[in-house]
Amino acid sequence: MRYVLLSFSVALVGLLGNSANLAFAATPPTDTDINFWVQESLREDARINEFEITSTTNEGIVTLTGSVDNLTAKIYAVREAKKINGVNGVIDKLLVEPNFSSDTDIANAVRRRILNSSVVKSQWIVVTCKDGVVTLTGSVDSYSEEQQAGLLASEVGGVKAVKNNLTTEWKDQRSDNEIQKDVMTALGRDVYLTGLPITVRVSDGIVTLSGDVGNAYQKDRAEDNARWIANVIDVKDDLLVKWYDEEGTRKEKRWPSEEELQKAVRTSLDQDLRLAAYDITVAVQYGHVTLEGSVCSHYEKRIAEEDAKDIVGVGWVTNNLIVRIDQREDWAIEDDINFNLDTDAELKSFDINASVVDGTATLRGVVNTWYQKSDAYEVASQVLGVHGVVNKIVISRERWKTDAELVKDIKSRLHKNWTTWWVNKKIDVTVKDETATLEGNVNTWAQRTKAGDLALHTIGIRKVDNRLMVKGYEYPWDEYHAE
Repeated sequence: MRYVLLSFSVALVGLLGNSANLAFAATPPTDTDINFWVQESLREDARINEFEITSTTNEGIVTLTGSVDNLTAKIYAVREAKKINGVNGVIDKLLVEPNFSSDTDIANAVRRRILNSSVVKSQWIVVTCKDGVVTLTGSVDSYSEEQQAGLLASEVGGVKAVKNNLTTEWKDQRSDNEIQKDVMTALGRDVYLTGLPITVRVSDGIVTLSGDVGNAYQKDRAEDNARWIANVIDVKDDLLVKWYDEEGTRKEKRWPSEEELQKAVRTSLDQDLRLAAYDITVAVQYGHVTLEGSVCSHYEKRIAEEDAKDIVGVGWVTNNLIVRIDQREDWAIEDDINFNLDTDAELKSFDINASVVDGTATLRGVVNTWYQKSDAYEVASQVLGVHGVVNKIVISRERWKTDAELVKDIKSRLHKNWTTWWVNKKIDVTVKDETATLEGNVNTWAQRTKAGDLALHTIGIRKVDNRLMVKGYEYPWDEYHAE
């Protein structure tokens, strides 16, 4: 057996500079506070119907019970609970009770969505369904395809659970030492994880993570980062969740040089198995990252931008990537988009229609929330052959909260979330006509993005004007656009 052992903190990663020492807080949030925050977070999230969800908390471990009407709502509920400040882990006992669909219809819908996906390249995935439980079997070329196929299956209406038995068959061989170095680099540059005492061990392609993280979300994120590395067979996540009274990122920062930052972004793109990054060029100036070149799908364009945003030292990202797509007949693209919309668990109850001209899809219809509108965009953009998406879906529902109440809801969510808790008092929130404006200073791009997401997914908010600034940078506001 071959073992590679590495223990690292931010001080060992040349890009990141010196780190503030992590200390343990004497008074972490109480179980009562955590449970209240979890319930409020689920209630305020437009993606989750929380009326049938109950939570209990013991020593920071949250147990979710009850039922939801689709599998994606269950996934979001668990994920958002893990992001609450003080949560050490989540026990998922939620049941999915969707409207009935036959197993044959479910299997056919999942199979077609995988076949018309621009993300999943493998064509030999076997889909079966019994009592609403979808099972995926076969082999794929990368972990990203494995995950995306599972995600596509979970979004289909009527699905209660997904058993993802897909296996990744790596075409090339890599040593444990190469894998270990890539995992360490990925964890070290991640703005959510840098500075944390994590040990990486690799044996025959199996990665073991041990050490401490600050919350359940960081634990999951570290495991995900390791899984994206090429030739990783499995990840054993032995990380312990402990309460930190420090953010886990540097307070006194030695900003990386432009050369260091450019290298970090380049490495992140090259290591991401979801991307074909050879046609992407990276330019950096004063923390401003510009991506140029081409990718094969709108999904890859979004992933490339997310990769850049999550790196320590990035203050702004300009995404000039062009989507390079093989041609398909407009009628075939249109048919696939409308099929996906009609079978999507979240969207099928709405009258949404797509029309396609020269590969550009235009979406029209009426939904209740911004999340549903953006979800429709994601569904359309991942269909094979789509060159662009024009989203003309209208958000229309009866107004039931005042602007002042919405401000209170957003501030509450900023206070409870682990990522924004450290800077929530620096963020000024105003709401006018259900449009939220965020102003102030934060420490990282990740905090800026998360604050915008929390506001955008608050029930009652239609639009977010995110004018938060990452401390230490001046922004090219001419590039700014509301989310």
